[in-house]
Amino acid sequence: AAGTAEVSFVSKLVEGKQLDDEEEFAVKWAAQSFYAAGSDTTVGAVYGFFKMLVLYPEVQAKAQAEIDRVVGPNRLPTIADIDQLPYVNALTKETFRIHTVVPMGVPHSASEDSVYNGYFIPKGAQVFANLWRMTHDPKTYHDPMKFNPERFLGPKPELDPTDLMFGFGRRICAGRHLAEISVFISCAMVLATFNVNKCYDANGNPLEPDLGTTPGGVSHPTDFECSITPRSENAIALIRGELSC
Repeated sequence: AAGTAEVSFVSKLVEGKQLDDEEEFAVKWAAQSFYAAGSDTTVGAVYGFFKMLVLYPEVQAKAQAEIDRVVGPNRLPTIADIDQLPYVNALTKETFRIHTVVPMGVPHSASEDSVYNGYFIPKGAQVFANLWRMTHDPKTYHDPMKFNPERFLGPKPELDPTDLMFGFGRRICAGRHLAEISVFISCAMVLATFNVNKCYDANGNPLEPDLGTTPGGVSHPTDFECSITPRSENAIALIRGELSC
């Protein structure tokens, strides 16, 4: 080894310590969890974002206008811009809501016998929170099947879906804030540099994506086609600069 490894989560756990087999096993699994736990869910959210841009070009245009006004053409958005990009932030929240990536949440086990709304839940039973129903409840969200980032803006915003979709209590997703920031910055960078539009068939007819999602514990949008093009030569330069870092 060249001895040039950067300080990391793993290095802080193992450096200068003599780990037994059990401790080493725990470090390995804790480290891989950072990569595996949110990879599929974060990708699913970003896929959903792309599909919504195709279906709602007016939303894309409004978000791009906000980025152009706040960030300008000479740099990419960063986490520091989040408070100055309320529409993009609302778009991200609406993406989380409309496409609930983990529709039934993560199962939990009842720690004791309980009764909820007349239903007996025995100790040890698996309990699921129907997150999709919560994020599409018309009592909470007006016209819940409509993609509408404005619902999270103004003096009386609707309930932030991220208060639901990452779970509850002590077992809430440990990576919640990392996931929110990762999806926000991915969406903001795409909006700053690319136009995402419908594709067309050989006869010039637009290929309309459907609103379908895949079944399963982690849900992705059904397959769709889209056209992704740089917004400008300056955008290409920003992309190349980011890739060269």
